[in-house]
Amino acid sequence: MGSESDKMDEIRKFSAVFPGQASQYVGMGKDFIDNVPGCAGIIRLGGEITSLPLMEKIMSGPMEDLTRTLICQPAVFGISMVCWHAFGKTGLLPRCVAGHSLGEYTALAAAKVISLEDGFVLVKRRAQIMDEISESAGGGLSAVIGLKLEEVENLLKDFPGVSISNINSRSQIVVGGKKEKLEKFNVFLKSRKAKGIMLNVSGPFHTPLMEKASVLLAEEIEKINFSDPEVPVYLNYSGVKTTDKEEIKRGLIKQVCSPVRWVSTIENISADEEDGVFVEVGPKTVLKKLIEGILPCSSVFNVEDTASLDKAVKGLKSPHAPLCQRGD
Repeated sequence: MGSESDKMDEIRKFSAVFPGQASQYVGMGKDFIDNVPGCAGIIRLGGEITSLPLMEKIMSGPMEDLTRTLICQPAVFGISMVCWHAFGKTGLLPRCVAGHSLGEYTALAAAKVISLEDGFVLVKRRAQIMDEISESAGGGLSAVIGLKLEEVENLLKDFPGVSISNINSRSQIVVGGKKEKLEKFNVFLKSRKAKGIMLNVSGPFHTPLMEKASVLLAEEIEKINFSDPEVPVYLNYSGVKTTDKEEIKRGLIKQVCSPVRWVSTIENISADEEDGVFVEVGPKTVLKKLIEGILPCSSVFNVEDTASLDKAVKGLKSPHAPLCQRGD
């Protein structure tokens, strides 16, 4: 019979990733909240800190309320931390972390860069700031279907005011700008046998139109105590890793008005860590699907309830891990 250390050596190395807005659904996290000690307390704490009815909206909806930025962002952050708490009871630790947009804040809390309490404070202020600036900016987002990143970038040279917002996969590029400019761009896409689909969001997130939001967020970030992470963090705005708290602060500020470079993030994790094993921690499997598209030979698990947690733990104990390299 092997020692405890021998058993831990059998666990596959993995990277933890955390989802952002648009992963929410009514009842998310219920399994853990009902059955895992400490999980309900996370959401109750979040409700007290934010003065928002998080538990009520998460458990009962309606979905329209849960989709509102001000409710959605603290709710998704809270439930992702619930899932992280439940996952943490397994004793498994990632070699690095990353989060998509809002999920970057969850990644920072998971890596002990910020406390859970400060995470709720920052996420609520981020949501308020994004709502405020989005309303004055009057813009939106559009998903480009049928073109690669390089093709979209070339086309945008003729459409000033429209910018890359999210590079989610090699075939899923999101652009943002004033709505009238996005509509003109979408009309042009039809002539290129491509398609632009306006997204149901309240503003041009992760574009230069949100620069004022980054200034306001910087003021809030300076009020919070940051620590160097316990494991490397991959930043949205650059796609590269850091273990420096000051670089993380700068990354959060830049993230608001810069593209989310998710493809680069996943490719760099795979190249740096020399594997393709990921665990998405939080509601739904949005990132799982994106990663499987970016790295076809990857192994991606998710943790959002007891069944998925058990499956993830079993998969991480499998001795056969894929090796995904940049460009696969």
